[in-house]
Amino acid sequence: MHKVKAGLAMLLAAGLLLVGGGKAQAVTGIPDDVPGATLLFPFFKVNPTPGAATRQDSLIVVTNTANPAAAFASALPAALPAATAATWVHITIWTVQSAHVVDFSILLTAHDVFSCSLLDLLVNPNAIAKPCGVNQAPPVVLTALKVPSGLPAPNDSILAGYITADVVTGPTSLFPGEAGYPFQNWNILIGHLYLVDLPAGSATGFNATSIETVQNVAGAAVGVPAGVGYLGQVASATAIPAAATAAEIVNGFYLNRCIESQGTVAGCNPLVAPFYGNRERIDGYSGDSQQTGSATFTAAAADSPLSMIVRYFTLSALNASSEIWLWKDRVTSTTSLTFAVYDEDEAVQSVSFAVGDEVNFTSTKSIISPNFPGGWLRIKFTCGGFNYCGYDPATPATWRTAAGALTTPIQSVAYSLQFANSQSAVLRWDAAFPAHRQYTNYIGGLGGE
Repeated sequence: MHKVKAGLAMLLAAGLLLVGGGKAQAVTGIPDDVPGATLLFPFFKVNPTPGAATRQDSLIVVTNTANPAAAFASALPAALPAATAATWVHITIWTVQSAHVVDFSILLTAHDVFSCSLLDLLVNPNAIAKPCGVNQAPPVVLTALKVPSGLPAPNDSILAGYITADVVTGPTSLFPGEAGYPFQNWNILIGHLYLVDLPAGSATGFNATSIETVQNVAGAAVGVPAGVGYLGQVASATAIPAAATAAEIVNGFYLNRCIESQGTVAGCNPLVAPFYGNRERIDGYSGDSQQTGSATFTAAAADSPLSMIVRYFTLSALNASSEIWLWKDRVTSTTSLTFAVYDEDEAVQSVSFAVGDEVNFTSTKSIISPNFPGGWLRIKFTCGGFNYCGYDPATPATWRTAAGALTTPIQSVAYSLQFANSQSAVLRWDAAFPAHRQYTNYIGGLGGE
């Protein structure tokens, strides 16, 4: 154990970062690095008062990997949009508490790329006429996005929130969740997010979370014409699951936004016309079902909680620290979670992490004892703690209470962002690690954890 830790410290002090990768397979119900019909940029931070010492910015990149070929047009049913020479993408900026504050539509030609500095779009310190090719956000947006930064003035506030980008059938002024939002079911977008503060010698980045449409696998069970998959390919009969199984995956990434906007589940049920938002859900039910091939989950079945397993590294000798950045799909009445932290000698301590907002930022220095310099922790969303124990994916009546409170399982993604600066700014390094997702332990037929 001690040899491993010493070797890790030497490796990090030398600034050597080894990055590995591999092919990702598309599994609906589990966020994976494949093209999607919706991109989730789960958090951003922008310093509204940039200066010589700090210029914290977040850069988003949206890439159109393909446009449907004209040859697909004859294969598409009349009820579906015809193939086009370009793709419309609707981008929405949300506050940390899920209020949509600004949006715009962009047109991407085949293999096109859109990139945007949020500092330019929101603050525009260089007075660019059309930052990111669109109008600058109005000042009221800055007020809505401001949250405390924990730093002294003038940097005592930060602009923070999250962003979604959807393939749509055309430009729109609607927001995801509103009736008539023009979803287009093409899994063709990939996204990247850069976090940069160049005066501080800081830069890191990660992939946007890809949310797939499941029109290509759900078939007639979710209102898609039988035998027709995404982009018009003919689907095999075996690609169409039972309606209840489809509901676990497809009750909608935006289901909560829809229920909150429309005040009812009637227009949000993907099993009933108009088939609002057939994007995959990335919760515990969907992930467990797709990961294990289990039978459908219902209110009578055991809970399938979503767990986020996060790496952290805090070492004063390197001036190293970690931040946990966590996005979940709603503001919750449960405002904190208590969980176990394990260091590299298998010692354990119990700590609490604030999770009340939709976007949550926490420094591990503020919640983990200094004598736990590195290790891992697990953030677990149980049905009892988040009020979805009665949820049945095939029964819309169980998706919210009579008072309107959401009772669907938590969708969430998390990252560990790690920073070190040993003696000199030129030695600074940053790293971002996505949390591993865990639904249930499966070891030779054993039950849940």
